[in-house]
This record gives sequence, structure tokens and C-alpha cells, in this order.
Amino acid sequence: MPTDTREKLAAFTREEPGRPLFGGELKIAPSSCLEEDLYVTGIDAIEFIDKWAETFGVQAGDFPCGRYFGPEEQDTVTTFLAMFSGRYRQPPRVPLTLGMLEEAMRLGRWDSNAIERAATPTAHPK
Repeated sequence: MPTDTREKLAAFTREEPGRPLFGGELKIAPSSCLEEDLYVTGIDAIEFIDKWAETFGVQAGDFPCGRYFGPEEQDTVTTFLAMFSGRYRQPPRVPLTLGMLEEAMRLGRWDSNAIERAATPTAHPK
């Protein structure tokens, strides 16, 4: 049984979404994005977060799903209208990484501001 937070999260992640569509190993690293790297989207992403929070005792009741995950499918009319009007455009999503989930596990709760701040690399002055 893994003891380190990162190892526990990696084991959970390998089990939950399953294997990529074309086989092979999942890219499991702190920088791995749930949607782009692990192909966890829409309802599956919400279920993943719910199970992750329950498994690791993270208070995630106010987790902003729309900030991190897109819909499984988008209405064609809305997509067309968004090309011409900002009113129909969805706000840009923030990529949700395993490192962010790991930070929430350390905190014991989901805090978007603190977690996103910790996940953003700081610029080093030259």
C-alpha cells in the first residue's frame, strides 16, 4: 500500500479512469492534466473528483467543475454564436493537474486560489 501522498494519488489515478483508448500507460506526473493527458472529461471528470474527494477525505463541496472541465458536448448553435458574440463564449478553463489535486490533499480541502497559486511556477528574476 503506497504511503506517500503522490504515490497514493498515482495509484488512485491509474485505477479510476482506466487505460487510454489505444492502450499504453497513462502519463502520471504532477503536471499531468486530467482532460488533456488522462482524457477525463465531462461527467466522468465530476465523478472522478467526487470519488477522489471521498477517498482522500478532501472537502470539495464547492469544487468549481466548470472552471476546470468542459461539457462532454457543446451545443452547435452556441458554438456558432460564440464566434460573433462574447456573450456566448465560455470563460477559459484552467487545466486541472494531479499536482493541484495533491496540494488539495495536503490542505484537506479545495481552495482554488491557494491551489492554483501553488501550481503556478513563479518567475525567477534574471
